[in-house]
This record gives sequence, structure tokens and C-alpha cells, in this order.
Amino acid sequence: MKINRLSKESSPYLLQHANNPVDWFPWNNDALEKAKNEKKPILLSIGYSACHWCHVMAHESFEDIDTANIMNKNFINIKVDREERPDIDKIYQNAQILLNQRTGGWPLTMFLSHDNQIPFYGGTYFPKEQKYNLPAFKDLLTKISEYYKKHYDEIKKQDDSMIKALDAIYKPSKKNDFINEDINEIFIENIKSSFDKEMGGFGSAPKFPQTTIILHALKYEDYSKKDILYMPIKSLEAMQEGGINDHIGGGFFRYSVDDIWMIPHFEKMLYDNALLLECYCLAYQITKKNKFYKTALSISLWIINEMKSENGNFYSSIDADSEGGEGKYYIWDTNEIKSYLTNDEYKIFSNRFGLEKVPNFEGKYHLYYFYKNKESFRCKKNIFSKAELIKIDSSIKKLKSVRDRRKSPEIDKKSLTSWNALTISSLIKFYNISKDEQFLVAAEDCLEFVLANMLVGDSLYATYKDDTPKYNGYLDDYAFLLNSIINFLMIKWSKYYLDYAVVLANKLVEDFHDKKNGGFFFTDNNHEKLIQRPKPTSDDATPSGNGMATIGLLKLGFLLGQDNYIRVAESTFSYSSVYINEAVTSHCTLLDGYLMLRNNIVIIILKGESDNCRIWKDIAMNSKKSNAINIFTVTKEKTGYENLDNKKSLSEVTAYICIGKTCEEPINDIKDFSHRLNLL
Repeated sequence: MKINRLSKESSPYLLQHANNPVDWFPWNNDALEKAKNEKKPILLSIGYSACHWCHVMAHESFEDIDTANIMNKNFINIKVDREERPDIDKIYQNAQILLNQRTGGWPLTMFLSHDNQIPFYGGTYFPKEQKYNLPAFKDLLTKISEYYKKHYDEIKKQDDSMIKALDAIYKPSKKNDFINEDINEIFIENIKSSFDKEMGGFGSAPKFPQTTIILHALKYEDYSKKDILYMPIKSLEAMQEGGINDHIGGGFFRYSVDDIWMIPHFEKMLYDNALLLECYCLAYQITKKNKFYKTALSISLWIINEMKSENGNFYSSIDADSEGGEGKYYIWDTNEIKSYLTNDEYKIFSNRFGLEKVPNFEGKYHLYYFYKNKESFRCKKNIFSKAELIKIDSSIKKLKSVRDRRKSPEIDKKSLTSWNALTISSLIKFYNISKDEQFLVAAEDCLEFVLANMLVGDSLYATYKDDTPKYNGYLDDYAFLLNSIINFLMIKWSKYYLDYAVVLANKLVEDFHDKKNGGFFFTDNNHEKLIQRPKPTSDDATPSGNGMATIGLLKLGFLLGQDNYIRVAESTFSYSSVYINEAVTSHCTLLDGYLMLRNNIVIIILKGESDNCRIWKDIAMNSKKSNAINIFTVTKEKTGYENLDNKKSLSEVTAYICIGKTCEEPINDIKDFSHRLNLL
């Protein structure tokens, strides 16, 4: 069997294509130079290892000899893992929108000019045979090749307009543009208009968790006065009871193909679960409902049991497919379930999961908490007794032991700095509500791994696989890691980690910040030159790097008294004001940072040993403004940072409450501290 160039790559996604008859290249100079020399258009295919439709297109077309022959004869074929090269993915996803006037996805299939990599045609999945109102891929290849040879001059004439259109995507706001004073009211109106009143979530199928919207709605405490918390709470209830949640093994799938959260695409992504973990932790803090705690625990255990490597870092994803079929690992036959449960267990389990109804996935059952219809979900029907719930839990344990013996889907064992950083932060948040040390230890182990293996000097790497870090870090890597360190410092003070936070913050300011227009580029100043330097402000499946950078710099800037960090963060709001105003629900992370600044960030510094400060910290974290407070227990040792060292320890515990740039008189009495918190 012929092995192509991808066999030398570390990406599990690229290695999935190493035995294709297609003469694949990774994205590198050899491929780009070959295209220029042979004057062949580039066929760029972007995907990721857990992607179901990527597998479908691979099986239909890239493993097909006839299709491969057409590709090899007429194109230079480049395969890209979007998780390794999000810079390339962002550029050509933007191009997909411009070319086709609709959003993209994966697999992304783009055709580029040989001499400058500017796209002239593209789409996502193309079938082997004509269907779904899409052309057959072989026919498309032939037509594009013929057109390219005959009309190359016409294609070249479009290059300037494409580049201008790409550049316009990140055009800065005008100097007199400001974020709308009523931006919160606009946010509320927008989420109300898209909220599914019956089943929770925002928008229609396919339904994604939209964690950044949920997190913003939960974090911003003034929303509780406007009666909008029911929307994120109902969404989280519906998701945890739906089939997007793996009721047997824990963890959430990427999204639901229907509007009732029943049937997912079965890939599991680390970032989704990290962000959902934060959502459920916040929901528990607000409502004190045990069901949210239980889901947060389930996600946390899935992360450390299924996704953690022996070195402490976390893997990227679990495939949607196994044994040639999507979801095969997760679905059930009723006879199989009956054979492992007692009659009484089966009856209760069947009532809970609707097993007496018509199978819901390819003749079998994918488990979700069954309701007769949407109305019954809204009215909270199907309440089970405590004894029945215990039997359901024991049945789940039995079925998990059965499922564990099946051939499991492949795990993408590369680690991404950005996704590991999100996971560190979320495990810390679960530790906050559980006080279970194993989750704090897991967070610190991962943080230690990243700093030891992914950071060299002040330069961060983006990916890690086979004992090797790879690719210069992107904005998300620096911004997410900065925030995870700050979150860790609020739990466990360490000058060692504080110094690393400063290193990352300085790198963001020096190498990513747009000093002319404000905001942050996705790549640093020394990055490979591509047809666009992305500068995204909006959230997607993960929070905006621009948003996370501003939040991290604001917290660190006010903690250390570093005005430079604060000014850089402020410039990001100036740059992005027009985008926030036009699409506020797509900019929730930036909105978080903006409101933090507008409402005067609260930094509380407790000077004293951590054991003595614990009660003081608990009082602050249980106060009505807990989500708006950033509290640090700073030991008496010198830190080297004037703003911290000038705050003297005047008793066993001394508290400094700083609102914006103004710090109040030190407080030495715990009752005075509690009283002052109630006035915030």
C-alpha cells in the first residue's frame, strides 16, 4: 500500500489520511512551491480527527482510486488539521463565507490559485455522487481543473477583490464609535428572540450549546434583576437531560442534530466539556440545585478519567465513529439492556429513557431522558422517586461496564495549549464548589505540564504530541493560559505562577497587540505570512481570544497596578465597538471584559498565610457579588511587584478592597470585612 507524505506528521487527523491514494501534502513550503512550479491549483482540505463528515468524505472520495487520480493529476493536494492550524482555518472559513454567502464548517474544501493561495472556489462536504443539491466531487474536480486552465486570467482579476473583502472583515471601528450604552438591553432582546421556550437553547437545529452566551448570562449579576436567568438555566437543564449528554459515561457531545437535544453528532471535544463544566458550576452556585452539581461532577470525572494523559495534560477529542459507524459505541438494543438488568431495573430504566418507544437512532436507542413531548419537559413531568433514581444510577453503572468492553472510538492524543488552559480553569471552578482536592491537583498537574513542555522562554507552543511541542502559539493559547494562571492564583497563591502570568501578558502586549488600531491579531509578529492576518473578535465554539486577552490583562493590570495592560485592554474595546454593537451575542466574552471595566473591577487582596485567610475568602466567595470579585491571598513574602508589596500585613489577616484603581483603607476585622462586602 502506498503511503503519502502525511505519514511523517504527528497530527492524528493527518495520519488518518496517510494511506489515501491521494498524494497529500501537509501545509508547507514544499507544497506551495510545487504548486507554483507546476502551475496547478491547490486543493485545500481542512478537518479534524473526530469529525464525522470528514470521515464520510474521506471514505467516499479520498480513499477512491478514480477520485484520487483526478486529484493527483490536476491539483496540488494539501491536508490541514484545523486544530493544529487554526490560523489557516480562520482565513479560509472567512473565504467560504465570502464566496458562498453562508457559514462553513468541516470538512472545508477550498480551491486556491497556485501562485498566491488566494481562493477562487470552495465549499464544505462534497458527496461522491450528486445529492443534497451538491455536485458529485469527481465532476466538480474535472470542471474546476478545466476552468482553471482556460480562465486563469479571469481568476487572477478576482484576487484583489477577494483580498480587499478579507481585509474588510477586520476593519477597525471609527474613532468616534463607542459601545452602545444600552448594550445589555440589546443583549437581552437578542437572546429572548432566539431562545427556544420549549426546550431551551438558542436558535434551531442543529443546536449547539452556545456556552459563551450561557456563561455571560450567568456571570453578569444585574441580569437577575431583569428575569433572564431562566434562559441559561432552562438550557442547561435541557442539555443535561438530552442525548447531547452521555448518560452512561459522562461528558457532552459536540452538538445536537435536532431541536430537542436528542441525537448528537457523537464526537466529544475537550473544549466543549471544559466550557460546559464552567456553566454547570455557575448554575449550581446560583441555584444550589444538586442536579447541576451532579452534571458538573460527571463532566469533571470524564475529563480526568478519559482525557488525561499519564503526564497530566489533556487530549483533544474522541472520535464520532467507531467500527465504521457513527455513534456505534454509544447506542443500545433493548434486548442487550434487558440481559444485563433485572426486570425491575429494566422497567424503571425503560421509563426513564423511553425504551418502549420507537428506536431513535438507526433502529437502536441513543439514551436521553424521555419526555412525551416538549410540553411535558416544560411542565417537569416524569418525576421519579429517590429509590427509583438510585436504581437508575446502579443500572447506568452496570451498562457502563458493558460499554467499556466495546471497541471504543479513537482518542486524538495531541494536546492543545488553549484547550488545556480552558480545562485548567474549569477544574479550578469545580474545585471551588466541591472542595475535592483531586480536581485542584489535576488542574495544577496540567498547568505544570504546559509550562514545562509548551513554554520556552517567553514563546508558547500551540500543540504537543509524541513528546514534541509544535507550532508557534496563537492568541488563544496565550490569552487562555494567562486566564487559567490568574484563576489558579485566586485559589493558591504562588509568585512562581505570577511571574509566568507576567511573561504571557507581556508577550500579548508586545507581539499580538495591534498598536495602530487596538485589539489583538490571532498570530504573532513573527508568524508565517499568509493571505490574511486574522484578528477575530467574536466567540465561536470557544471564547474570543481578544475577549480573553482583555479580561486577563484587566485582572492582572489592576492586581499589579500596571496601567499599560489596562490601556491595551481598553484599546480592544475601541477597536471592536462596532462589532459588539452589531452582533452582541457573538461577542459575549468581550462584553464580559467591557462590563468588568465599566462597572469598576473589584480586586480583593488578603495579606496573610493561606490557612488564616480561608474563612475570609469563603465569606467573599459567598457574598452576593461573588461573580464580580477577584480575590487573591498574598503571602507576606516579597513579590517584586510594588502594588502588592506596598500593601502591608497589619495583623493576622489584612484585607484590601480595591475598586478600579482606588483601594480602600485596610481592614483587619472579619466583621468589618463582611459588612463592607455587603455594601459592594
